[in-house]
Amino acid sequence: MNYTLSPIGAEFLNQLAAFKNPARAVVEQKYHKSTRQHWGVSVPNIEKLAHQFGKSLDEAALIKLADELWHTNIFDAMTAALKIMALPKIRPCAELWQRVTQYLAVIDGWALEDHLARTAWKCIEADEKWLDEVEAWTKHPNFWMRRAALIFTLPYAKIGKNPERMLQWAGLYATDPEWFIQKAIGWWLRDLGKHNPERVLKFLKQHWKILKPVARKEATRKLDVTLLF
Repeated sequence: MNYTLSPIGAEFLNQLAAFKNPARAVVEQKYHKSTRQHWGVSVPNIEKLAHQFGKSLDEAALIKLADELWHTNIFDAMTAALKIMALPKIRPCAELWQRVTQYLAVIDGWALEDHLARTAWKCIEADEKWLDEVEAWTKHPNFWMRRAALIFTLPYAKIGKNPERMLQWAGLYATDPEWFIQKAIGWWLRDLGKHNPERVLKFLKQHWKILKPVARKEATRKLDVTLLF
């Protein structure tokens, strides 16, 4: 794929390439079932480089760098773009949310989606109006978009947040046959169950028979399942 890099983008990619691990790249590409180019760079090394550039560049330059890296279609560079977007120096705003949705539209795997979630979290927590757009994803034909509705709202499983809107979405997903959707349901319930097990048990009692085993397993990792029956 052809892409144009600024001097800063080229320097970042050059430094990222120094961490290439061809053997790891083959394993990761197969594991992620990815058609993108993989360099086998570890996430800690990607994060280290993102923070290094984050110290020297201002917000506008970081956003430009993230866009350049994202459009390389190199998995490791795309991961770096998402790590940059999540840096505290990049503040939540409508333009940042627009990038979240643009990036999400071409995501085809859990790893990039999970990295993008951190930017989505700060945008949604800064302005809850984006939840209306997220809710529309629950009926999207692309299951990665449907999954994002839960992954991008995980902060609402924490203490002090109202989880009911997301639990409605999870209820709609209960019959979804896609493994990644069922896994996301279980993840959301597991996080909620850390401080509100009663609400999770109520949800599970209502949907237990139609949930897939992976959702049941994830949701009940730290719950007393005997309370369900």
